[in-house]
Amino acid sequence: MAGHIDTAQRLTLAGAAVLAVAWLAWPSPDRPETAAVPIAVPTVWETWDAEPVDLPGLIDDRAWTPLAVLDDPAPDVDAMLGTDEAGSLLYVERPASGEAVLTVVAEPGGVPGVVAAAATDDRLAWLQTVPDAQGRVVSELWTAERGADGRPGEAALLTADTGDVITAGSAYDLQFAAEGLHWLSNARGDTLVTEHRSIAVEGGDVEVVGHRGAWQSAAWPWLASAGSDSLGGAQLVRTDTGAGVKVFSGSDELTLCSATWCRLIVNAEDGARVDLVRPDGSDRVTVAEGFKSAVSPDVGLIDRFEPLAEAKAATGDATTVTLFDLEGDAEYLVASSAGETGADARCLWWSTGTGELLEWHVLDLTDLA
Repeated sequence: MAGHIDTAQRLTLAGAAVLAVAWLAWPSPDRPETAAVPIAVPTVWETWDAEPVDLPGLIDDRAWTPLAVLDDPAPDVDAMLGTDEAGSLLYVERPASGEAVLTVVAEPGGVPGVVAAAATDDRLAWLQTVPDAQGRVVSELWTAERGADGRPGEAALLTADTGDVITAGSAYDLQFAAEGLHWLSNARGDTLVTEHRSIAVEGGDVEVVGHRGAWQSAAWPWLASAGSDSLGGAQLVRTDTGAGVKVFSGSDELTLCSATWCRLIVNAEDGARVDLVRPDGSDRVTVAEGFKSAVSPDVGLIDRFEPLAEAKAATGDATTVTLFDLEGDAEYLVASSAGETGADARCLWWSTGTGELLEWHVLDLTDLA
């Protein structure tokens, strides 16, 4: 009896093994296919001999956010302008062999406070906007001379004749050019008119030139059409001569321009496609698809790079920061788990950590060019 049972068991096990082999060999429509391994994006750090400047996000118990990177005021010294939650303007300096130091340049006394800033080797300038006692918005333009060490001196009011100031988060919202300071404001009236305002660096009367429609500042001397005026095309105009350039695009493409590149955005349910193109229509290239977005309102930083950011649920909503190289037609990873991001005309920055561990990382894009 036992011999029959052993024989039956052996036959049963052999049959099961045959069935198992047959199941593995037989294609099944329900069996998931092996997922393709995503292609690793090359990093900025392995492609270029570059490294970011790291600055603490909390200095003297004051949290701050970068606003602009300054030219190095002295050898082995990094300097930036920043703001805090109160809208104050801060000068942040870090020597290579020492701790970061923060100096308060201006305290407008209300929010949003300082909304734009510009700098030369000799002077700082900033626009500050606060509500007055009646709740009306009041804007002023201030300056401060810089010493031989680059640090700002005493602040002085240059003019309160600023108009209803327009800012877009651009590095060109306020800029030094042609021996003056330049910014935009909205004209008061029933017709949409953008005012280009300027004043000599040493002060005097404010010159006002109106441009019909919505405009935003680009690198001097250009203005670029903004808002709904940029759907299905855009315009560039020189503020010094009045000469213009028409940028053509599809009727469903939002067109945002700088002086040398235009960003075309086509929205869809599964995200958006972002193309960059020269104002004359040449060199069009797709730089992003899906839910990536541009870090800066300015297009094609230093005429070569487009910083991009994408928040992903898989990384706890941390932001992946990449850099598209328009010259090499390739994308490079900057940071895979960033917090806040920002940029000015030549530098990209991003944060990591929170609270006392908050840190800012600044990459000078000219180091890659």
